[in-house]
Amino acid sequence: MSDAIPTARLPRWMPIGSAPELCPAGTWWDAIRVPEQAGRRAVALMEEEGRRVGPVILDEGGREPRMYFLTPVGTAARWEELGTVALGATCHVVVPQADRTVSPGLHWHRLPAGPHALTVPDALHRALTKASREHESSP
Repeated sequence: MSDAIPTARLPRWMPIGSAPELCPAGTWWDAIRVPEQAGRRAVALMEEEGRRVGPVILDEGGREPRMYFLTPVGTAARWEELGTVALGATCHVVVPQADRTVSPGLHWHRLPAGPHALTVPDALHRALTKASREHESSP
């Protein structure tokens, strides 16, 4: 797809083959797993506020589609947000290859802009809190 980043600019942890790879969290990034609906709203809220959204993986498979926000290492150790799961050291995440940017299945919702362009945890936390409040107050 045209938004795929050139192979020379791929982060070292990004799979470059033709299949996704199981990557360790806590090495290059931590991951915050959220339900897809909350994750999509959090992305929209961060973008509305002019906040950078780092790499986001969308896993549409299974009963509960989910998104994985890649955040700086150490985020998982201090993360506290109901309805989410923090994945740090000792955890792994299936990472799609760079050319997987559309449905169906596991793909990039937001490609990495570079090796260190991760989602800022505080911005993600605020967006998820706001998304949760909006969901609770909707009819």
